[in-house]
Amino acid sequence: MAPHPAPPLPRGLVVIQPLRGKRCSACRRGPLALLVLEEGRPRCLDCADLAHLVFLPRGDTALTRRSREESTLSVPVVRFARRRGRYERQGVLVEEAALARAEQRCLADAEARRRRRARDA
Repeated sequence: MAPHPAPPLPRGLVVIQPLRGKRCSACRRGPLALLVLEEGRPRCLDCADLAHLVFLPRGDTALTRRSREESTLSVPVVRFARRRGRYERQGVLVEEAALARAEQRCLADAEARRRRRARDA
């Protein structure tokens, strides 16, 4: 059975977690944990001018939403799921200062969110 080609990536700037080791087409560094495709060629985050961003894994919805609000630049991170045949979101790259501000906001209202969840359950 022939493997199916990967579906197209979502529109806009997207960072990919490759399944196999890839090298940057500009600086030849590798294998890369995260890469950006520019004109179909893999680029490391340094060459794509995204090295100043930090990775926030999926899981905490409030922290993710607030860090994206606080950050001037946020980039989704995806990985191809062979079994499902599509790209799945793994997290987001945000600015470090924005992540710190978002964490402070989450800590400030953590008790109120806990009470609301208990009341709604």
